[in-house]
Amino acid sequence: MKKLMLVLILCLTGAAAIGADEPEMDPLLELLVEQGVITAEQARAVQAEYVRREAAKGAEVTPPEMVIAEVPETRIAEAVPVLTSGEEKKKEKWYDRIDFKGDLRLRYEDFWVDGISDNNFRQRERLRYRAGMYTDVIEWMKVGFQIRSGDPLDPVSDNQTVEGGFTMKPIAISEAFAEFTPLDWFGLHAGKFDAKELWKVSDMQWDDDVTVEGLLQNLNFGAFEASLYQYSLEERKQGDDSYLLGGQVRGNFKLGSKNNITVGAGYDDWVNAQYVADLTLDGKIRGNRVTNILDDNDMLVSDFNVGNFFAEWTHNSGSRWPIKVTAFGYHNFGARDLGKDYNDGYFIRVQIGDYKKKGQIALRASRYFSQPDSIFYVFAQSDTTMVSDVDGYRFDLRLGWVMRSYFNFTWYHTEPSSDLEDVDVMDRLQVDYIIRF
Repeated sequence: MKKLMLVLILCLTGAAAIGADEPEMDPLLELLVEQGVITAEQARAVQAEYVRREAAKGAEVTPPEMVIAEVPETRIAEAVPVLTSGEEKKKEKWYDRIDFKGDLRLRYEDFWVDGISDNNFRQRERLRYRAGMYTDVIEWMKVGFQIRSGDPLDPVSDNQTVEGGFTMKPIAISEAFAEFTPLDWFGLHAGKFDAKELWKVSDMQWDDDVTVEGLLQNLNFGAFEASLYQYSLEERKQGDDSYLLGGQVRGNFKLGSKNNITVGAGYDDWVNAQYVADLTLDGKIRGNRVTNILDDNDMLVSDFNVGNFFAEWTHNSGSRWPIKVTAFGYHNFGARDLGKDYNDGYFIRVQIGDYKKKGQIALRASRYFSQPDSIFYVFAQSDTTMVSDVDGYRFDLRLGWVMRSYFNFTWYHTEPSSDLEDVDVMDRLQVDYIIRF
């Protein structure tokens, strides 16, 4: 019995070369048969058992190359994507969805005004810096954030005068908003944002640096658009709040392949405007001075229910000299008791050329005319200094220089439109260099 067990152990651990059709006996088994230790039948039985066990082990552990060969082609494609034609799909990073935009403006300006100084002349250097981040959270939701230089209490200027013996310059939040466009024809802005590109305004009524706070809804129906807005002006713990409610409708029409015209009308209702005037008179809002008519108690004489109509014509023949003509008319229905000398205004601008590429030139001429109560003073054009009581002109020469930068030369000539203010004629020259990034 011991001899038989020894034979079995030796057979299971030995190296056997076995054919499928005519199996050859292991040499060790042949030697045991020749010496009479075991019979030939016993040797063949041992060898057959060994072959069976080895075959069972092979079925339990299938070599990797056999598994791959047996997996259907479709399953392989699902597990390991196959890239064709050298295309590679990169996984989107969070910063790939962020759009960074900003600009730096360097300015030198001169003033010629009687009484502004001993020699009736003033000069200064200024700078403006703006930087923002904008990202699409999902397909129909966008958020934006921007910081700007300038006095945080001045809503109509981002400029910072170079003065104060190298002191630090303030930076403040100018935009923080969300934009929702769940439908092709509907959009909603909420927060603090730059609304001037969302509806049509002139810089006589709304200075270029103003960012509003509240809600704006845009509706688009092909050639026709409408905007509704609800802007918060002053929240008061005691008493009513001050806010602006407004709306505008406009139509855009193509006249052939080279001409386009936009026409429209709007209405602004300034609710409790006196609270904003009080902030200016108390020094809590800086920038524009109050040029609307006040009584002896510093109360606004007029309400401000301002209607406006406008038209804009553009001509682009594909040359370097596109043409744009813009016109606005204003009437304050809340100043009707004052008569026609105080409640009307208009704005006209003509621009020829472009300045976005090196060597390009744009020429622009603007006409400002506003009687004292035709528009609300607080957010009006600040560079005229006459604000809502202005009769003036502006001329611009813009010159494209290197990529994403240009020079702007601006001349203002302004004076009051009424005899209510003792203000002299002002001439103002601005030389700007703007770099966009």
